[in-house]
Amino acid sequence: MSVLIMIASAAAIILFVKMGLLRGIDHIASAMKWSAKARGQVTGYATSVPEFVCLVSAGMAGVWEAGLWNIASSNMINAGLMLLAVLYYRQFGELFNRRFIDEVGFAAMAVVAPVALMLSGLDTQWYLVPLLLGFFVLYLVTDKLVNRPETEERTAEKTMGSLPFGMILATTALVAIAVAGMFLGGATADVVEQLGVHPAVAGWILGVVTSIPEMVSFFAVYATAAREGKLRNLADTQEALDNLTGSNMANVGVVYPIGLLAFLVASSMF
Repeated sequence: MSVLIMIASAAAIILFVKMGLLRGIDHIASAMKWSAKARGQVTGYATSVPEFVCLVSAGMAGVWEAGLWNIASSNMINAGLMLLAVLYYRQFGELFNRRFIDEVGFAAMAVVAPVALMLSGLDTQWYLVPLLLGFFVLYLVTDKLVNRPETEERTAEKTMGSLPFGMILATTALVAIAVAGMFLGGATADVVEQLGVHPAVAGWILGVVTSIPEMVSFFAVYATAAREGKLRNLADTQEALDNLTGSNMANVGVVYPIGLLAFLVASSMF
């Protein structure tokens, strides 16, 4: 039963992200005429919501390792899915354009960091909270200075989205995701403790599931560009890469430290 609840809760989170949160962001981005870069980053942050919910709920339920492996595996899977989308649409050359070097670097560091911390046994040290938050700020500042959005990346002049509807849809989806996450955390703890599943295995299962929104986003970006005949003007790769880097960096620089803080506080109380 715990396995079914775990799978159903994870599936519900994916549904709320795809049909609610991402659709809400689409309306907001269109209404506000965001650049491809801004759209990609915000989408990346939004697709980190499942990891945030999983890590906090898993930590509070006493299975921190499963939650952290969710982040580590998710970041690795995200990078692999991005490469699959790039290869499928033959955009490999565009990916290594000089303007993207900082984003590729931060996305790679976000893959290495959680694994290195777990292997060294430092993954629950309190000082990681300010250090990882500082790492995220460094990413934001560097990206702002090095990789500014180009004028031609602006969205079309025709406004298709509704800002109020987008905000309501996104907010409602976030509430639903939080509720589903409570069930997911408890079910994951039961799977680890009652069925004897190793926390790393549970984390990888969650990582595969919570990476589905990124996969959908990566392929959707390139599919839209291909449909509009704009595959090689860099805007598509800019959006997809910002989605990847934003998601991976949010996982490591925001989700991880906040989840760790919640775990440390909960551990000190019980």
